[in-house]
Amino acid sequence: MGFVYMTSFGGIENRLLIASARNVKDTFGLDVRISSVPFPPRLGLNPVRNQFHAGTVLSYLKQFSFPELVRMLAVVEFDLYEEGLNFVFGEAELGGRNAVVSVYRLRHPNEKVTFERTFKEVNHELGHTFGLTHCTDPKCVMSFSNSLADVDRKTRFFCENCSRKLASALTPYR
Repeated sequence: MGFVYMTSFGGIENRLLIASARNVKDTFGLDVRISSVPFPPRLGLNPVRNQFHAGTVLSYLKQFSFPELVRMLAVVEFDLYEEGLNFVFGEAELGGRNAVVSVYRLRHPNEKVTFERTFKEVNHELGHTFGLTHCTDPKCVMSFSNSLADVDRKTRFFCENCSRKLASALTPYR
C-alpha cells in the first residue's frame, strides 16, 4: 500500500484540493495525503512569457520524500508552459513519480466546471505516471488536450483499454 501525496502552490483553494484528493481516491483506489511543501516564489518563472516552466516544477518535486509515497502531485495556480508549446494544462513523468497540474486555464465562472476540468487533468497526468500514453478515444481522459474544448469533450474516466493498462500498473499498490 502507498499514498498519493498532493500539494499546492499559488493559492489553490482547500476545497478544490480536497475534492481532487477524493477524485484520486475514487479513480485510482489509492489513499491521498495532502501535504504542505514550500515553493520558491519564482522557481521556473520565465519573465518574458510570464509563465512557469512545467519541467522545472517536476524536477523540484523530486527532492521530496514521504512515507509510503507512490506518487507526488502538485496542483498549481500559475500558468505552465513547456518548450515548443504555448501552454500546458499539466505535465508528468511518464512511468515516473511526479506530476503537476495547473488550474490557471481551467477556471470557469461555474465552479463545478472548474472542479470537473481539474479532475480530468489530475487523472490524465497521474495516468501518465502509471505509464499510460495518449489515447485516440476522444472521450477517454488520456486523450490529448490542446484546448479547453478538448478538456470539456473528454470524460474524467479511462476507456476500457486504458482502464486495463491502469489496473495492471496499479496491481503492486493494492
